[in-house]
Amino acid sequence: MKTYTLFLLAIFLQPFCIYFALYAKAKYSSENKPINQLVLGVTPSLAYISTEDFWGAFVLLFIVTAGSLLLSLLLNLRYVMTRKVNTSTVLTSIFSFLLAGGFFNWLIGHLIVENWYEIYWPTLYFLGLLCCVFVIKIIENKRQIKDGLSNMLVLALCVAASVVPAFGDAFLLCTCINIFLLIPIGGAIISSDVDKTSAGGIAFFYGYVFIMSMPLSGLLYLALSSS
Repeated sequence: MKTYTLFLLAIFLQPFCIYFALYAKAKYSSENKPINQLVLGVTPSLAYISTEDFWGAFVLLFIVTAGSLLLSLLLNLRYVMTRKVNTSTVLTSIFSFLLAGGFFNWLIGHLIVENWYEIYWPTLYFLGLLCCVFVIKIIENKRQIKDGLSNMLVLALCVAASVVPAFGDAFLLCTCINIFLLIPIGGAIISSDVDKTSAGGIAFFYGYVFIMSMPLSGLLYLALSSS
């Protein structure tokens, strides 16, 4: 995206960010805990999607953020803000979003390759298995089946998360991606049947199974690579 287009987009979005950060009432946000003000760090981090000079785009977007905050302070003379501007929260938010955006920008640059299927096919198959187990869980809930097959399948997927990438060319990368897929989807499958008190113990057990499967997967990957 060109810097000029990004600049116009930021000008359009910033009033919504200012309203949400300073004026909107929220259950978990107050003057002492200005959680809403974290959204103010989003605008400068949009510089990563600029196809032109990054720092030039960042300076323009930072000016948009600073100018909107100054305008909000002037409007505060007439419209009382729900929360006062917390400078440390805003700066921390900007810095955090820049770090996160930089990491994902670097990650996407390394993930997007021409022969992506040859590299990521273990993750695609693993994602397909996760979706199948999720569908099975939905069917079990519809039919009110307790202690069904889905929980045992999630346990098997904890092993498959590291074993399946051993057959590909990007063992560590696919394993990391599988973990990020397994935690939310597998957690949603398991947590629907247990209470909060036992959820921690079950998560620890499933994590232990995954960790124990890693050495076996590593040996399998080395054996397949050397053959």
